[in-house]
Amino acid sequence: MAGPEQYSDSVKNRGMATTRVRLLSLPSDLIREAERLAKQEGRTKTEVLREALRRYGQEQRWRRLQRYGAGRARKVGMRQAGVVRAVQEFRRGR
Repeated sequence: MAGPEQYSDSVKNRGMATTRVRLLSLPSDLIREAERLAKQEGRTKTEVLREALRRYGQEQRWRRLQRYGAGRARKVGMRQAGVVRAVQEFRRGR
């Protein structure tokens, strides 16, 4: 892996409440990957990186929720199959 390069891209208001231009240091391989994805999808590198950060945040929230649920299930003595069954029963009752 090559050393980090400086990445900077202008950001215009693209429907976000507020935007700020920031300097981001990334390894060359990640910059090339962002450029490849941006070109492939007809988007800017900024859009690709913005989406990656959003998805990372969503993934982290999902993992926290899973840990919370697993802890609660353990507390009441439920195993995974019991949790799945309880969720299905709850959804049927809606």
